[in-house]
Amino acid sequence: MTSFRFSPNPNQAAQIDWQPWGGDAFSKAQAENKPVLLSVSAVWCYWCHVMDETTYSDPGVAKFLNGHYIAVRVDSDQRPDINARYNVGGWPTTAFLTGHGGIIGGATYLPPDQFLAMMAEIHQAYAEDRPRLYEQAREMHRHRRDMAGRGAAGPEVEEALVDQVSRVVAGAYDVSNGGFGNQPKFPSYPVVQLVSHLARTTGEEFYRVMLKKTLDRMADSPLHDKTEGGFFRHCAGSDWSEPQWEKLLEDNVGLAQVYLDAGFLLDRDDYCQAASRTIDYIMEHLFDSAVPGFHGSQGAHSEYFSQTLESRREQSSPPVDPSCYTSGNAQAIALLLDAAWRLERPELAETALQVLDAIASKVQIEDVGHVFDQSAMHLPPGFLLDWSQLVNAHLSAYAFTNREIYLDRASTLANDMLDRFFDQQNGGFFDIEQDDSAIGHLEIREKPLPDNAAAALALLKLHQMTGNDDYRQVAETTLSAFVQTYREYGEFAAPYGLAVHRLKHSPVEVTVEGRHGDPGTVAMLKASYQLTCPHLEVKPIQTQDTGIPAQAHVCLDTLCLPPVSDPGQLAEAVANMSGTGPFGASPFSDSPFENIFEKFPGI
Repeated sequence: MTSFRFSPNPNQAAQIDWQPWGGDAFSKAQAENKPVLLSVSAVWCYWCHVMDETTYSDPGVAKFLNGHYIAVRVDSDQRPDINARYNVGGWPTTAFLTGHGGIIGGATYLPPDQFLAMMAEIHQAYAEDRPRLYEQAREMHRHRRDMAGRGAAGPEVEEALVDQVSRVVAGAYDVSNGGFGNQPKFPSYPVVQLVSHLARTTGEEFYRVMLKKTLDRMADSPLHDKTEGGFFRHCAGSDWSEPQWEKLLEDNVGLAQVYLDAGFLLDRDDYCQAASRTIDYIMEHLFDSAVPGFHGSQGAHSEYFSQTLESRREQSSPPVDPSCYTSGNAQAIALLLDAAWRLERPELAETALQVLDAIASKVQIEDVGHVFDQSAMHLPPGFLLDWSQLVNAHLSAYAFTNREIYLDRASTLANDMLDRFFDQQNGGFFDIEQDDSAIGHLEIREKPLPDNAAAALALLKLHQMTGNDDYRQVAETTLSAFVQTYREYGEFAAPYGLAVHRLKHSPVEVTVEGRHGDPGTVAMLKASYQLTCPHLEVKPIQTQDTGIPAQAHVCLDTLCLPPVSDPGQLAEAVANMSGTGPFGASPFSDSPFENIFEKFPGI
């Protein structure tokens, strides 16, 4: 029996005869000549809760819906593949479908009277003008298939692409408030990650200004929960006002990583503290030691989050999503392994490895699933992002522990990912596996750019650690498939820019030998993370000898330097590694950017 997830507040949404997405529901719709109403909801979504408590609790709505429709309910976090294909502009999504999964129309939140009117209108049209509705649905299906089939490998992946992506990102920068885009304002941590990377590698001051202004404004705004820690999902106002009271694991993992990187790059202890407090929130509110794993979100509850600390103590904390998702947990593992050294919190690494081993144990018994805890019944296998982030998490574990088992697992996962998702004909990765029983728009296997960038980055890291050039070739082919289409993603092509830059530059590997808490080790780590070479792989190693000062071993491909024991000499040693090679001149030294300080004097 399928368990549907409704608002945690009192509601009667269960009075509707909800069906899970699948062949049975659509066969029933065809047999009874009824349209399908698809509700795409999320456990963290405030307006989804409101719709459960009002519209779906209305007796008139329930009676009409049960009598004239087949009602299908899907959780966005559990089925991101369905959400990606049927979301009509936000949550909750209310999509009206044909009995074969074609789209007739849709809306987001609707109060009971408007919902009844829309249902009645579509029901009448379905009865009187079904051929036209089906033809429109088929045309939308054909258009989506054509769009999905455009990307093909072939064009050369040039380094100029990085500059072009960075131009788009700079164009989306909010000079007045920091961040990117207008209202509603999202933290967009992947975009900030590229800006942080550019600030470190280019030496351009305006990237540092963009980074600092964005991080300062977010940390000081209502987006940041200064009482319990963590960041909310987004704000309604472009000035970071009117936060929407929900916290997602992936957002907080990404923002903690951004603040941690910037703290070391800019020597800002307050940024490191923001990262540490965000990790505290993740550990206290989202970590479940019984799984072990991290829950996906903490739900919207404006009355609770708008209270003072004293008032919150008198109320129950908003519920968390009971599910643990593989992709988000894999990202959390990589963060905690990184933060264990940088924040001098070795206990974080213990938790990270426990979660990774729990996921790996389940994979050995079954398969990579999108949900890996006990709530995973009746859910599909993992998606591309689950596989690629899990490869990356194993590589982080290998770098942290130097245990071959993690590298072996990463290679096995990567090979399986290629078999299941890679488009051998045109290059790039599909987001879902082939399924001959797929319904409607799920028949179309798509290639989202952010997911493909994550897969390419994981393969490039695996190439570096194994020396297997096949992984690099697949990554390059994948990135080539988006040369003509990346612009369509706007500033959200930022991960693509990072992946292209990684493709074009072998990373500098810095192995820092030292002891947790030793000031010399901390200083050497800071110096390592401030290096301006295009890509860094910093690998701290715990030493037992208290008499030996911290030292760094630096390698580029097969060229290695003698150990460096003075943090102040590390940058000079790396710069001299190759006079006019990858470190002699910035790849952005001829950047045609306008001087942003002259164009916007108030920045």
